[in-house]
Amino acid sequence: MRNGIVYYPKSSNRGDDIQSYAAILLIEDAVFCDREQLNLIRTPTKLLCNGWFMEKGTNWPPNRKVNPLFLSFHISTKAKRELTSPASIAYFKQHQPIGCRDTHTLNLLQKHNIRSFLSGCLTLTLPRYTGKRGDDILFVDVMRTNYTSSYRKAIVSRIIPKRYKNKIEFITHFSKEMKSQTSHKRMNEAKLLLDRYKKAKVVFTSLIHCALPCVAMGTPVVFVDAGFNNNKAKRDRFGGVTDLFTTHLHIDLPFGKRTFLNKLARISGFYRLFLHKIKPIDESLFFLTETKSKHIKMAKNLKECVRNFFS
Repeated sequence: MRNGIVYYPKSSNRGDDIQSYAAILLIEDAVFCDREQLNLIRTPTKLLCNGWFMEKGTNWPPNRKVNPLFLSFHISTKAKRELTSPASIAYFKQHQPIGCRDTHTLNLLQKHNIRSFLSGCLTLTLPRYTGKRGDDILFVDVMRTNYTSSYRKAIVSRIIPKRYKNKIEFITHFSKEMKSQTSHKRMNEAKLLLDRYKKAKVVFTSLIHCALPCVAMGTPVVFVDAGFNNNKAKRDRFGGVTDLFTTHLHIDLPFGKRTFLNKLARISGFYRLFLHKIKPIDESLFFLTETKSKHIKMAKNLKECVRNFFS
């Protein structure tokens, strides 16, 4: 029986590849299995089934040839109906216990009497970096959400203290080019990105799959919680996750709510009249040196589960 890991060939988000890369480091000689086509697998496969599930809920559950290990598993709002159908509930019970990435998924499965536990994200198993740290201050998709680019840039510009305006490097996880890249190329890009994060002085981000790898590698990280309060589909991934970060920073946005009038204010630029109300973030956050250690027990348990299943 071959070993398999979940892969996201149609994703344009480096965070998905970082999760696959973390799996590669734990499992030898694993093949990539498309998350959206696990039902089409015909070869007996031991599969580490982790990550966000899924775009096409109609393709669930996986083929009977698949023997899954559910760890760091998240059921999306988008596919909740299909993944909690009677057939899916029976499937989960067949392969329980289910390691859940967040409390949303944990509570959902326990509601259906499925044995499950909070495993945390697989990226927490990334090796801790003990080398020399540089001076890079990285802003990685801060306030990444369904707002216009001009609105996001205006907000981010306001929260950066003046003395740091020219000292910050902006990085994004999102690239349409990813879809045309080979799996080898994509995994290499994920590795290079992680190399940047592990050597950074501090990272600011609104992406959990930037923040969690930083936690694992020992990089001080500030999770900027801005724009998520009004979007349950985005926020359901946070329970049991955000308290692992070095700092969890909340920012209230002018006209940030998901209503027609607020959207009109953002599109028209009316919100600019209220930007003065947004204060720069505390400069002490640029000098963080310590990271929390709450993830260590989770990481150890994740590694042990993988080792026992694939040995």
